[in-house]
Amino acid sequence: MLLVLDNCEHVIEAVAASAVSILRGAPGVQILATSREPLHAEGEHGHRLSPLESPSPSAGLTAAEALRFPAVQLFVQRAAAILGGFELGDRDAPVVAAICRRPDGIPLAIELAAARMDAFGVRGLATHLDDPLQLLTGGRRPAAPRHQTMRASLDWDHELLPEPERVMLRRLAVFAGGFTLEAASAVAAGGGISAPEVVERVANLVAKSLLAADVGGAVPCYQLLGTTRAYALEKLRTSGELDQVELRHAGYAGPVQRTTAERLALCGRQIDDAGAAQARPSSPTGDASIGEAPPVHAVPAWSYS
Repeated sequence: MLLVLDNCEHVIEAVAASAVSILRGAPGVQILATSREPLHAEGEHGHRLSPLESPSPSAGLTAAEALRFPAVQLFVQRAAAILGGFELGDRDAPVVAAICRRPDGIPLAIELAAARMDAFGVRGLATHLDDPLQLLTGGRRPAAPRHQTMRASLDWDHELLPEPERVMLRRLAVFAGGFTLEAASAVAAGGGISAPEVVERVANLVAKSLLAADVGGAVPCYQLLGTTRAYALEKLRTSGELDQVELRHAGYAGPVQRTTAERLALCGRQIDDAGAAQARPSSPTGDASIGEAPPVHAVPAWSYS
C-alpha cells in the first residue's frame, strides 16, 4: 500500500510521529509525503523539487524551441484555458519565456500569471511583473486559499515560521543576489540574534524551502527567490528595521577587495556579498551613506521546492 500525505508542513511533528508508527507497525506500507520541509523521520529519503525550467534569454527564440521547456508548456496550457485557444507564436515566444523566468519557475506563480492573460495579454503581462505580489492573484476558486494568490501562499509559509526565522527572512531580503554565510552573519546579526544563530536560521530557512542554496562552489551560496524577496522586503519595511539593516549591508566590506573572478569562484556565480551590493537612494531618514556604494550584479539561484 502507498499512503500519500500531502502538504504536511503545518502539522510536521504529528505527521512525522504518525509515519514512524505506521511504518513500524505495517512493514508493507510505503509513505509519500509532500512538505515544505523534511519530516526528519526514520527511513526518510528526500527529493527536493527544482523550479520548472525556462529558456535562456534569446531574441531569436522560436515557439517550437520555447515549448520544449516545462515552464512555457504550463503557461501556454493555462493561458489556452483562460482565452479559449491561445497558441504561442514565434513573435511572443521570447516574451512568454521572460514571463516564466520572472517568478523563478514556480508553478503556482506561472499559473497565476497566465490567469491574467485575459486582462493584459502577453506583452502587457510582461510589463506588470515588476510587482508580482499585486499581479499574481486570481487562482481557481475551488483551490485552497493559500493557492489563490502568491501573497496568500507566502503568508502561509511566513505564519509557520517561528519569530526568529521571520526576523532572519526579512533581514536577508537586503541581498539582491547570492550571499555567503559570512555576509549573512555580518548583515543579519544583531537585535538579539548572534552570528552563530544566523547559521542555524539560514539552515532552517533552506530546509523549509524559503531560501535557495547552491553548495557546488568553494563555499555555500544562498539566495532568496524573486517573489519571496519581494515579500520579505515588505516585511522588512514594516518592521522598522530597514534603515539599520541597509546600513549594515552598505557597511559590510568583507569581499570588497575581491576581483570578479574571486567572487565567482566563491560559489559558482557572482554574488551580492560586498558592501551595498546594489545602488540605493539615501535613506528616508536622511542617511546618504546607504546610497554611496557601487553596484554588483548577481545571477539568480536555481533551487526551489
